[in-house]
Amino acid sequence: MVTPPTLTLFFIVEPPQYQYMACYLAASIRQHLPAEVELVGYCPQHRLGDLDPAVTETLRRMRCELRPMQTEGRFDPAYPHGNKILACLEPRTTDFSGFMDSDILMIRDNRIENLVRPGHVSASVAASMYWAPQTIWDPIYAAFGMPVTQQRVMLMRDKRKPMIPYYSSGFVVFPEQYRTPDGQSFAQVWMQTAQTIEQIEGLDNKRPYLDQMSLPLAIQRAGLDWNELPEEQHFILGGQLRGQPFPHERGIFTVHYRKWDVLAENGLAEQGYDALRDQVGTRRVSWVPKQPLPAGIAPLPDQDQARHQAPAPTQPPAKPTGPDPSKGNIAAVTMVHEDHFFLERWVRYYAAQIGRENLYVLRHGADPDIDRIAAGTNIIHLPNPEDKSGFDGRRWTALSKFASGLTLYYNWVLCNDVDEVLAVDPAVSDSLSDYLNAKFKEGRAPHAISPFAVEIVHTPATEKAPITQDAPILSVRRNFRLNSNYAKPCVIRGRIGFSVGGHGSNLRRVPLDPHLYLFHLRYVDHELSRQRLEKRRKWMELKNGPVAQTGRKKATWDQGDEVFNSLSQLEPVATTMEFPDFRKAMIEGRTQAASTGNWFFRNMRSKELYHLPERFTTLF
Repeated sequence: MVTPPTLTLFFIVEPPQYQYMACYLAASIRQHLPAEVELVGYCPQHRLGDLDPAVTETLRRMRCELRPMQTEGRFDPAYPHGNKILACLEPRTTDFSGFMDSDILMIRDNRIENLVRPGHVSASVAASMYWAPQTIWDPIYAAFGMPVTQQRVMLMRDKRKPMIPYYSSGFVVFPEQYRTPDGQSFAQVWMQTAQTIEQIEGLDNKRPYLDQMSLPLAIQRAGLDWNELPEEQHFILGGQLRGQPFPHERGIFTVHYRKWDVLAENGLAEQGYDALRDQVGTRRVSWVPKQPLPAGIAPLPDQDQARHQAPAPTQPPAKPTGPDPSKGNIAAVTMVHEDHFFLERWVRYYAAQIGRENLYVLRHGADPDIDRIAAGTNIIHLPNPEDKSGFDGRRWTALSKFASGLTLYYNWVLCNDVDEVLAVDPAVSDSLSDYLNAKFKEGRAPHAISPFAVEIVHTPATEKAPITQDAPILSVRRNFRLNSNYAKPCVIRGRIGFSVGGHGSNLRRVPLDPHLYLFHLRYVDHELSRQRLEKRRKWMELKNGPVAQTGRKKATWDQGDEVFNSLSQLEPVATTMEFPDFRKAMIEGRTQAASTGNWFFRNMRSKELYHLPERFTTLF
């Protein structure tokens, strides 16, 4: 059996901000790489006294060794970007070592073998090189008596033409035990190369690019080859990509974000928080010393306790017992085109629960009936062009950003399609507001919540009474099937990125609430639903072409009333809302889609229909 290579990943831990970024990086490595990977954080010797004790303890609990490193006087004048080269010079014993900038986050499970290659230095091409013309390489290569290499690369963000090799120094993996014929390590060659370039007179832009301009020559001078890390292994955020949707479909392993705001803009900040919580029990570094020790981590010696761990308070800090008083209570958001029947019921239900002034109706195109039905709510006009290119993607990106923004002003935001109603089990509460706000008293209210989902299905043979304005829908439509696809992460307290359709999101941890239900109403009435489904099928054909002619995969809206007609012939097998096995399978089957990075409960539907218990019939 081939012994897998051993690897140490290391980074800089320096106050003020990089010490905290380093903790999130370490947590993401622990979450997504094998446990045998060794972690080392290097802190400049003269900054050790400035480290937050919570940082030291956080790294210790993740089996990340914190080592001092002499940096003063190593570059003249001081060159903070050169600390990565100095860290590479430090001794380690594994087969390979890899330096990572502290503002990097791993977001997907990875393998050591994807990062290392014997006889090679692994790095990605740089994002761009706008800071200098290609002629800058002439004096650099000449300083070493070398001709400019004939090799060319395409940079990550600058595709104008092939360039002389220029690599990112933000993520560099090299063979640790390799030595040149004269006994030098790669790190020693890199340092020597950088020092020589420093002495080239008249060379512009040596600072802050010295580490990167020296890297390709150091690889060549050491007698090693370059192993190109694909962009998915070192994806650089920000810059010209800022404001563009994150390409989840590419299966990206590692992101270089530079600023936490950029990470948040791409919907990835929660993955950073989740990684830390997975490793040490909390999403905030400052809270780590108060958490129970992870398995296998020993308590600190008494004499080090005061220096490394925050002292226990005489009284534990009070947990928030209610919503943020600086915000409104609850908002509800939907986006609609026509669908007047469902909008009327949506507005009526949520207005009674949380007030019309807290409802937001995003309307496609002018529609006086929508204006009438939603009078008193916040109606937001959106254009409705004939060209529907990218409609679904734009729709859910807009809802993600709009609902996320509202969480700055509301403690809770509900975001659903207009044919969906969110309700609490009447046996527990008759108020959405009271039920959700009680979660603050349980501890920290979740960032997002998914309700259990049921689809109301009209069975004309047994439910003959029509839906009328003066009676609740559920009083005459009580049959349903289970559909986990509609257990959407639709109750949020902070930023989120919904999947297309809202069925999943970029959030890994979304609890399935035991008492919240989403009622999906697309099959609520035989005639109304049949007409609506057929209209949507024709709309899909108009937008994308007929399935038979284009060969495209049939979507839900393409099916017209086929599924509904089949379901509406069934009879319920039981009167119940207790489905523990179904819930358990949903939760245990929660997975991340490789193509988008979004998280979903296991996709399940019941073959049978069930009957709502009496207590639900007056909800709406």
